[in-house]
Amino acid sequence: MVDPAGRWLPSYVALAGEFFVLAELALRGLDCTLTLGHTKEIGILVVNRTTEQMFRREVKTTHKAVQHSKIFGSNYAWLMDERHACAPAADLIYCFTLVGEKPERCRFFLVPSSDVAAYVQWEHPFWKEQSTRRTGKVTRMRMFRVPAGEPNERELPPAWSDGRWRRFEDHWDIFDRQPHRKPTTRNPPKDTAKDRNP
Repeated sequence: MVDPAGRWLPSYVALAGEFFVLAELALRGLDCTLTLGHTKEIGILVVNRTTEQMFRREVKTTHKAVQHSKIFGSNYAWLMDERHACAPAADLIYCFTLVGEKPERCRFFLVPSSDVAAYVQWEHPFWKEQSTRRTGKVTRMRMFRVPAGEPNERELPPAWSDGRWRRFEDHWDIFDRQPHRKPTTRNPPKDTAKDRNP
């Protein structure tokens, strides 16, 4: 995953992350397949045969260790796009993967798309408000961060004030949830003449 100069190659890091995630899913008895394509948005399709539930999985991978920011504190960070702030879906799960030099050092953070959207919607305006850097350029680039330690409340979006980010790491049982089903109601029996007592 490194070039002759010892630098990590982004395309190989991303591919390694997807295969590490596939292995973890397979070990948990989940059927999964890797999608193909250079511009694909969904990396893995997952099926839980027990619940008959299907999930879409987008994998984001980094090899960078803890990042230190005056605005966001100490965190693990992944590059995103502004589209990730829109239209969360119940069947879409993000897996943010931290790949180390050795496989046993891999870490996985599994996050519902609703939490990703809430963070990305909050992150960019907050960064613009707090940052002293002014380039004037409009960019689609966004970041998703998971705290590395105990953050200050101001370093997190309001929706995360309940500490939900603590549940993200190794949250593999997110694939065990039962699909949402609307309650069924029986239709009342029809009042027909033949059913009435004479």
